[in-house]
Amino acid sequence: TWQTMVDPHCDTYASLVRYAEGVCRAVGIKYGFAHVELMSRYDEKKNKFVDPVMVEVGARLAGGRKAIMAGLTVPGWRPFDAMVDAHCGVPVRVPARFSPAKIAKQVYVPSTKSGKLIGVEGDDFDRLKTYDSSIMLVKVGDQVKRARDLMSFCAYVWLIGSKEDVEADAKKARDEFVVNVEEEEPDSP
Repeated sequence: TWQTMVDPHCDTYASLVRYAEGVCRAVGIKYGFAHVELMSRYDEKKNKFVDPVMVEVGARLAGGRKAIMAGLTVPGWRPFDAMVDAHCGVPVRVPARFSPAKIAKQVYVPSTKSGKLIGVEGDDFDRLKTYDSSIMLVKVGDQVKRARDLMSFCAYVWLIGSKEDVEADAKKARDEFVVNVEEEEPDSP
């Protein structure tokens, strides 16, 4: 499970960008900043994403580290300055090519077990080539559950780099992270 930013000018994502713009118009967002979170599926035959569904729309910059990551991946883009300018009526300075030069990804690192956390291996995420930042959401002694939703993950890791390097590091972050627990009764399916 992860979130990533995409190039809004890429044909692969054109239908999603149009959908997000339509969502903003539908809820009355005309000025300033907005973000749209959506889910969709990729249709291999059509070579594009189809059936988008809105998850969230907000008349603000995206939360968490998303705006920070955008500023680190799009050369010349300063999202916080642009937000202030937009809300003050100053024309927003947008880079000539508003496309990411790097890939940014937020990786959700799960626990595969439930129980009292007695140790963690692989939480030295700064070993990853594309590491930007991370946060551990649990500590030894905490009760952890097998990850099933956003609030049950043990850690988040933010990566920035080339697509290949980010993909490899995202896999390492998840595969090499191991929780050691005093196990509870197995989860029911």
